[in-house]
Amino acid sequence: MKFRRIACVGSGLVGHSWATLFAVKGYSVAIQDLRDDLLKRALAGIRSNIDFLVHKKLIAKSRGEAAVKKIRATTSLEEAVGEADYVQESVYENYDVKKDVFRKIGAVNPDAILASSSSGLLITPIQRVARRPERCLTAHPFNPPHLIPLVELVPGEVTSPETIETAAEFMRSLGKVPVVLKKEVPGHVANRLAAALWREVLDLVDRGVVSVEDVDKALTAGPGIRWAIMGANLTYHLGGLPGGIEYFIDHLGPAYSMWWRSMDPWTSIPYSAAKKVIEGVRQMEAVRTKTSEELTRWRDEKLVELLKVIYGKAII
Repeated sequence: MKFRRIACVGSGLVGHSWATLFAVKGYSVAIQDLRDDLLKRALAGIRSNIDFLVHKKLIAKSRGEAAVKKIRATTSLEEAVGEADYVQESVYENYDVKKDVFRKIGAVNPDAILASSSSGLLITPIQRVARRPERCLTAHPFNPPHLIPLVELVPGEVTSPETIETAAEFMRSLGKVPVVLKKEVPGHVANRLAAALWREVLDLVDRGVVSVEDVDKALTAGPGIRWAIMGANLTYHLGGLPGGIEYFIDHLGPAYSMWWRSMDPWTSIPYSAAKKVIEGVRQMEAVRTKTSEELTRWRDEKLVELLKVIYGKAII
């Protein structure tokens, strides 16, 4: 299935980043939100994203100008999705809000593929209100979607295999790296991994083992570098030398069991941990010396450099 027109419902950070990617890839994009001021901010964000891509020589200036012209903004949901082949929903992370949006979209355009950017909600209860639930799925990106390749495609109970296959093919055509989940789980895969790691980060800080700044350094200067090119399983396979993953499990499995037993399994963030992390982040050099806009720009510049090394090019 070849798409021509895309609708982005919700114009926040994720929504306008999706719109940037779709437009730069040559699609006509309608971006919708409830208020004109939100759309004005989104269009400014899209322009900033495109200027960045031109500045980094990822796209030609003429391509950037053409992409801007392919985007139209509207507060009318019906106008945005009426003729869309594919709809990317990025509204507030709440079941009732998303159900309302899916219900309204289905009433206007039941034939479009309808994908939610939800970072952790299940698609099954959301798709139940749609006119054609078999054409609904989760397509969860990592922020910013126009730069980071990962997108998690999650089917609901009645999502058709054809919908997943079409969405995966579409995402690959955009330069994304789709990961297709076999079944739903809250938080999907990548955010569950990140949440499990962050719990240990918070606990180590809370117990006074390490500072906030140093625990971040422990990640970025060590495992984070390896994780950018290979995941945990392949990393540990190499750690097993000639014996591979089998030897690693046999040799270091007992040590990991001991570490896991010493980890706190709490399921809500303790007040003391939250307080220490907030204070620690505010004391970090990068936060004290840069604005959030400057930090974001620095992050994006480093992401582009890293993507070029790993994939030979950035996603664009």
